[in-house]
Amino acid sequence: MKTLERLILLAGVATILLLLWHFNPRQVWGMVSRVGIWGLLAILSFQICDHTLNALGWRMAFPREDARGVPLWLLIKGRLAGDGVNYLTPSGQIVGELVRPGMLGKTASEHAKNSSVVIAKLAQTMGQALFILLGLLFVLQGKLDFLKGRERDAALAVGLALFCLVGAGLWCLACEKTPRWLARFRKLEGLRSQSRSYLREHPGRYLASVLFFMAGYGWGGLETLLICHFMRVSVGVVTAFAMEILSNLVDAVMFMVPAKMGTQEAGKTAIFRGFGYPGSVGLAFGLIRHLREFAWASAGFSLYAANRRAGKDSSISSLLPQDDAALPQRLPDPGTEQAA
Repeated sequence: MKTLERLILLAGVATILLLLWHFNPRQVWGMVSRVGIWGLLAILSFQICDHTLNALGWRMAFPREDARGVPLWLLIKGRLAGDGVNYLTPSGQIVGELVRPGMLGKTASEHAKNSSVVIAKLAQTMGQALFILLGLLFVLQGKLDFLKGRERDAALAVGLALFCLVGAGLWCLACEKTPRWLARFRKLEGLRSQSRSYLREHPGRYLASVLFFMAGYGWGGLETLLICHFMRVSVGVVTAFAMEILSNLVDAVMFMVPAKMGTQEAGKTAIFRGFGYPGSVGLAFGLIRHLREFAWASAGFSLYAANRRAGKDSSISSLLPQDDAALPQRLPDPGTEQAA
């Protein structure tokens, strides 16, 4: 782990400890313990639908003829493994994408699996950007007027920037001429060509992929209601979705922080306080969601580790430039990563 990554993790841990010191730890733990074992099991199980929506979004990133041969359960497995690696490693949400194709076995060609990951990642990012942007435009301003003045303008600017960034990525894939900065990655050109072909031949499937991922982000609003229900905190439907929109905004800005260490708790504390709830409620909520995320990420990372132990390829090795190092050196080793 690099020095910068260690510093980020240290800052995240310090943030959590500072929040616990600022708020009464016994009070925070009391609200967390209200959830109970059955509530925690319900929250963990509730996430299955979110993983299914994301897997359906990935399925739509395949051409129709290739999608028929890929079972939905394998796509869910691949999503879990990739999300686990992304969550538990300081990869900036990139390394997890490299392990997804190997989780599908021989259900489709390597080219189809690799290009589907790129298309799905682009669709997921656009789905998140649309969820944030439309939410800020219609929910926050129209219903709650939570953000005012410069805060509102800054939030809208971030949402619009995310949308424009995804649009630029989509243009790079779709345009005939290879951008100069991309030309040196010769092995990516074949993937870009396949992705460009997909976008032109299957625009409806790409739109469906974006909508499935967008629905997955929206599912988080229902999870907010569920967690608050078990915490015995009264939160309205519109407020819950507004909180989820702002949470996604924080996640998008702080995507480089591994395991959302500190950003989850600090973000939820600020959001709940902004809506008039005690900061301790937001901190307890953040800890509960962090526990849920860590549980599913650990399960996904275990699937990835088992896939590697079985000797199956878990990487997009064909996408790397010719002079790059071998991919197994780039991907985390399950044993050492868990120890770290």
